Amino acid sequence: MSSSENPHRGSPYAQALINHLLPYCTPRKTARGEQLDLQVNGQGMCYLLLEGTVAVYRRSDAMMLSTARAPAVFGIANLTDIYFDDYFKTVTPCTIGVIPAERVHEIINEKSLWGLFSKQLMFVYSRLYKNIMPQGAPTAYEMIRQQLLKLMDEDEHYRSSITAERYIREKTQLSRSGVMRILADLRTGGFIDIEEGKLIRINKLPAKY
Repeated sequence: MSSSENPHRGSPYAQALINHLLPYCTPRKTARGEQLDLQVNGQGMCYLLLEGTVAVYRRSDAMMLSTARAPAVFGIANLTDIYFDDYFKTVTPCTIGVIPAERVHEIINEKSLWGLFSKQLMFVYSRLYKNIMPQGAPTAYEMIRQQLLKLMDEDEHYRSSITAERYIREKTQLSRSGVMRILADLRTGGFIDIEEGKLIRINKLPAKY
């Protein structure tokens, strides 16, 4: 992925993979706020996000790792074993196809899709690495600044459904009081516009706090 690409753009391989897998699952509608697990009763599960937006969480500490918009595929890293026991939640009403990871493994073998599969997996790992791995030791303000910029790039419907404070804390686990204090200072200084806790606009964020 080149540096000029939108960091919130989805995988260019997801739709092609979905096209191959869709005939083998039954899409279903989900409401906002539903949780789907990558492991169910000891079995790996794959999910095809056909419509909507979801947020991915790490089970160990409930930290939000990223958000994703359709089209997207989840759970394909668990084809041979359960390597990731995380989960995601729908943040908008979604249409999702569900298929056991074991069946996905069979389809990939039958259709010789390992090239496409590996490209999708590498894209996902690259995205997670860039989003999650720390770069130095950022201050609380630098973490908040980064998440405000990411929030502004989120889908408008999602951005209007979550407070800036909650979004930041779910992705950084900073204290509520610390986040609220910095947001209040940024709002007072005219750097951001917030209404009822929702981020409306970023005017200009200072590099340092």
